Amino acid sequence: MSQDPDTDNSGDTAAAPPPPFVLAELSDRCMGSAAVATLVLDKLEKQLVDDIREIERLVGVRDSEQIGRTAHALKGAAGAAAAPALRDLAAKIETLARQDRLAAIAEEMPALHAEVMRCLACLPAAREGLQGAKPGGPPGTGAGP
Repeated sequence: MSQDPDTDNSGDTAAAPPPPFVLAELSDRCMGSAAVATLVLDKLEKQLVDDIREIERLVGVRDSEQIGRTAHALKGAAGAAAAPALRDLAAKIETLARQDRLAAIAEEMPALHAEVMRCLACLPAAREGLQGAKPGGPPGTGAGP
């Protein structure tokens, strides 16, 4: 008897998304310094708020060139902070902007906004996870709800 590949028998009705930050990766990038990693998260926090507002404004004025630049900067900040889902969404918006696909960017904005809000909500846990790491030991693998 074959099993339907679309059937989930794990008992989970919905898989939880991975945490927005990969703390082990962030710690490695910061050479194990929780202080430096926390500064990276602090910078990202400010940039998230500024960039999402700017991208939303730019979509309204249909400035795909500047959307691409802002999304590129957001992609870099997300990459530095080891936030892969945010990095991937910013990269997608950057690509769409370079293709001047404003309608597609507008369709991606709810997902970008949701991921920004998820990252902002998880920043306190990420900071705590970095501070709670033992010297010389790895921090937690992720920070999320």
